[in-house]
Amino acid sequence: MNGAFIRQLISGASPPERAAFHAFLDRVMQGDISKHEVVAFLAGLSAKPLCAEDVGNFISYMFQVSPVKRLAGAEDAVNIVGTGGGISTFNISTAVAFVASAAGAKVLKSGSAAYTSRCGSLDVLDALAVPMPKSESQLTDMVAKFGLGFIPATHYGVLLRQLIIKVFPLAFRDVAGFVNTIGPLLCPYEVSGQLIGVGRFEYLDVFTEVLTQRTSPKTLLVRADCGMDEFCSIGVNHCRLISEGVQRFSLSSRNLGFGGGSIEKLAGGTVQQNACILLEVLSGQRQGEARDTVVLNSAALLFVARVAASIEDGIQLAAAAIDEGKAIQQLERVVEWGHKLQPNKIVASVA
Repeated sequence: MNGAFIRQLISGASPPERAAFHAFLDRVMQGDISKHEVVAFLAGLSAKPLCAEDVGNFISYMFQVSPVKRLAGAEDAVNIVGTGGGISTFNISTAVAFVASAAGAKVLKSGSAAYTSRCGSLDVLDALAVPMPKSESQLTDMVAKFGLGFIPATHYGVLLRQLIIKVFPLAFRDVAGFVNTIGPLLCPYEVSGQLIGVGRFEYLDVFTEVLTQRTSPKTLLVRADCGMDEFCSIGVNHCRLISEGVQRFSLSSRNLGFGGGSIEKLAGGTVQQNACILLEVLSGQRQGEARDTVVLNSAALLFVARVAASIEDGIQLAAAAIDEGKAIQQLERVVEWGHKLQPNKIVASVA
């Protein structure tokens, strides 16, 4: 075992140099490494506060062995994703993908199964019978038809697959909190913009440092005062906009036209409960904090996508997409398309 490297990694005194970090990952890729070393590596990264050096070293290697791909017709797409680690809510970013795409943005969304909550993006999509593309051609077709695509876990870089294989039979999520936290930076496809929520305030600056050191698309980072890794319609949201420089600012939800309310109204539950909330928000049946928070995040994504000139303008577009029935119709059309791909798939009850 490379004890010196692991000890330096977890000590926090000084992060390993990029050459040593990449040399370790070379061994992972070559299979010349033990399970214990890989588990110690991932657990060590996950046990200490996130630092820009470790994040930069990891993602630079990942994209070195699996370069970011260009999906035909999705060059102008945007992504919305969170780091997890904040308070547990229903699947806000998944709802936003439908609203923003119904309002005119092209959305290519990354996501995962549940990590810090009971129901992740892929879990609720499965419950709603939303198809997960089985191939890149199906993903291309989905984006072309709906201006919306969901990236399957199998499309991520080979490094992640090797790490998952190495820690088996341990669950990757149990030892790889670091990878989940930096997941928003691991999108395998080019996008023109991204809205990234971070669960800890100090990580706004970590992500900003990493993104400004790379050639990154227009990115809006946000962390809500309440602890959410998304915009919240209750309280203040702290932002970093990375686009030809860095702008640091905060947005009060009240100044954007939203009232107060209770954070408990944003709580998630089981997969079926979250699917029901999502349906009610998209169809306009659920008002209040849940709808307001989806509208606010959709507005921010529309701004990132350059469909709206400002977040304020985006609020009007997002609200109209729900009120005019476009958001729920977007979901229905995607489900119908998926049924043709997988005619035997049963839609789970969300009652």
